[in-house]
Amino acid sequence: MNEHLIAALARIDVWRVQRSVIIVRLAGGAAVLALAAHPAMAQSLKQAGVNIFNVIYGVVGVIGAIACLLTLLNWVTGNWLGRDDPKKIFFQALLGTALAFGVVAIVQFVKDMVGGSASGISRL
Repeated sequence: MNEHLIAALARIDVWRVQRSVIIVRLAGGAAVLALAAHPAMAQSLKQAGVNIFNVIYGVVGVIGAIACLLTLLNWVTGNWLGRDDPKKIFFQALLGTALAFGVVAIVQFVKDMVGGSASGISRL
């Protein structure tokens, strides 16, 4: 049994398999692009984008809230996190959270402005 398997594996041409994988990837990409041009698919892609941004806002909010609360507790309870100034760490956490929200808001603003073109699909 093992000899048959080894003989079968020895006959496989690696270059041919790689070429087949490349062709399948290109065909898959073309199929996704063709499906994305369909209005129903475009609507679901737009909804997926909205859902992704909602998740990003949630993740940024939760991580920022945890960081700010943790650093505030560090400041109040006597700097058990490390040698740096606890006030400085707290304000850095606040600033980092604000910057993260700002970046997500800017990206979403640009996405909305670009999506507002004259094509009918973007208005769905």
